[in-house]
Amino acid sequence: MTDEYERQKANRQQMAMEWRPGEPLPAIEYTEEEDILWETVTAKLSSLHREMACANYRRAAKAVVLERQRVPQLAEVTPVLTGLTGFRLQPAEGTVPAKRFLGAFADSGFYATQYMRRPESLYHSPEPDVIHELVGHAVMLGDPVFADLYRRFGQAAQEVSAPGALRDLIQVFWFAMETGVVYEGGRPRVCGAALLSSVAEMESLEQVELRPFDTADIVAQDFDDTDCMPVLFAAESVDHLVAEVQRFLTRL
Repeated sequence: MTDEYERQKANRQQMAMEWRPGEPLPAIEYTEEEDILWETVTAKLSSLHREMACANYRRAAKAVVLERQRVPQLAEVTPVLTGLTGFRLQPAEGTVPAKRFLGAFADSGFYATQYMRRPESLYHSPEPDVIHELVGHAVMLGDPVFADLYRRFGQAAQEVSAPGALRDLIQVFWFAMETGVVYEGGRPRVCGAALLSSVAEMESLEQVELRPFDTADIVAQDFDDTDCMPVLFAAESVDHLVAEVQRFLTRL
């Protein structure tokens, strides 16, 4: 199983590396087992989203409708996003260097992996897989407010040059767009892609230490993205999160 997983992953990474802008997006032949894994995980996530996802995500999910019985192709989701917010997905061979990954947002591009998480990591994947990319990021990219915020991160990434500033930018992106939390109706709601695509993260939210969303504290907070987060930063609302991020970006 491990050998087969690595073979499939390597093949899909190779397809991403060989892809060039302007070419059709690579079509992946997902296995029956992968389709079942997708259906199992997304059914659980969808149930959690009804109670725990922020309102922006729930609205966007009605417009960015993902197949439930099989793994969607990037080529199926991209036209939907382009019609909604102008964003397009492009294949990633794996973890893309931060400056290139973030910088693509400025031009409405998003690097997305196309391989599936390991079966033993069903409810929390330590690496960004196609569930993370589509259920987490792609749906949020269908929301105009968050799509604009992605672009602002991208513009900052293209302009920043000092290593320390890039490190701070990565920190704020992680705690805002990957593991972001906002309060709605007095209760914490998730808006970050890493949380939205992880059953384990959402189910453990009540045990997490939620701190006020303050970018000075965020840039000083260490994190390990291979495990569930013990500390998260919760904004008072989506508007508050957007305002704090924009204030941070203007100071870079």
